[in-house]
Amino acid sequence: MDKVKPITIGIIALLLVLLSFNFIPKTPKSKPVLQTKTQENSQVSKIISSKESNATIMQSNAELIQKNIDFLKENLEALKASSLAESSKEISQTQPQDTDNSEVFKKQVVSNATKESQETQKESALAKMQENSSETKESALCRRTKPQLAIIIDDIGNFAQYQAITKIHYKITPSLFPKSKANPKTPKIAKLAPFYMVHLPLEALDFYQAEHEWLFVGDSQNKIQQRIQAIKQDFPTLTYINNHTGSKFTQDLDSMTLLLETLNKNKISFLDSKTAPNTKTSVFYSTHSMGQLNPCQSNYLERDVFLDNELNISKITQNLIQAVKIAKTKGYAIAIGHPHKETLLALKNAENYLSKSGVELVYVNEIIAP
Repeated sequence: MDKVKPITIGIIALLLVLLSFNFIPKTPKSKPVLQTKTQENSQVSKIISSKESNATIMQSNAELIQKNIDFLKENLEALKASSLAESSKEISQTQPQDTDNSEVFKKQVVSNATKESQETQKESALAKMQENSSETKESALCRRTKPQLAIIIDDIGNFAQYQAITKIHYKITPSLFPKSKANPKTPKIAKLAPFYMVHLPLEALDFYQAEHEWLFVGDSQNKIQQRIQAIKQDFPTLTYINNHTGSKFTQDLDSMTLLLETLNKNKISFLDSKTAPNTKTSVFYSTHSMGQLNPCQSNYLERDVFLDNELNISKITQNLIQAVKIAKTKGYAIAIGHPHKETLLALKNAENYLSKSGVELVYVNEIIAP
């Protein structure tokens, strides 16, 4: 028994240890997890409920705002009328002894006046800026980069003469006779030309051509006006006229005054061909301020050189060289010739010379005459 006892006791102890591991209850680990999920579900439910509640509130607010907007629209005129009436009533009830209201009203008046003054100043400053900008643009346009030479060919009355000019490869200004039985197609020529003038017949001292319609010394203002309007009707884009002959007419100050005033009213600039030494154009412009029809030409224009008083190619070429010299001295020059074969040949032969002369060939309206 003594030997068996310790073994028995050891076996019993071992069994007790095994039993203790198998039967001691363990704390469940899933329960806290279930509680956490439950709490999360509860919170989600609360958030969803809160969002639904907020959405309901927002919808309710939107409906209320829309109702207010509709109400304001329906009663806008009434509100305006009411507001005006109240303002009028407050002003009418304002008394001198009501110092506070009077001062407020005065401040409002001063404030409004100040605002109006500031707006006026802004508008004035803007207008001045625009004017300065316009002047700057004009100044930039009305600046010569080279001496300028304008060559005019007078007495153009048919297509053949005009086509002969176009074969010369630089700018030449054709001056067309007014429409007449002798020159019925000049308005059509004008439509083809990049720029043109009209060559107006004026009374000469000892020269007359029956095929033209003339203006004479002593013609009334009404007659001169009718003549210019008829020409303007035939040449709607006309901006420059020079005189054909006119040695008598241009020396009569009264006749020139009527003509130049009429041209100005019709927005036509006059270029004096200077067929007489005592033309009154300069006298007229020295005593009359007519304004500038061309912003780049503050001075009236007049012929500097006649190219072909002598129908000799060598002489015509010499006159052309003289015109170039005048242009380099004065800044610009105007030379006048006619559609003679000698003149056209001399101008054609001068193409290379003119291209290297240092002057710019321009139309009359492109002259810068400060």
